[in-house]
Amino acid sequence: MLKIDKVTTIQARGEFTKICVELDLDKPLKPKVIARGYLLNLQCEGLHVICFNCGRYGHIIQKCPRVDFE
Repeated sequence: MLKIDKVTTIQARGEFTKICVELDLDKPLKPKVIARGYLLNLQCEGLHVICFNCGRYGHIIQKCPRVDFE
């Protein structure tokens, strides 16, 4: 983790948190992670072309080369 927002730092209750992390875009991205026993949905700002079928950056699921849409 590179940065964390102030509200999260002071542990104010809320539905969302913002953190800044560095990702290796050569590895598959996942839409959810488990942290401290909670299943968390991830939203990546600035990465608008993510395929959650194969987990790669650069195309969306409708254009995933690993999916047969027949």
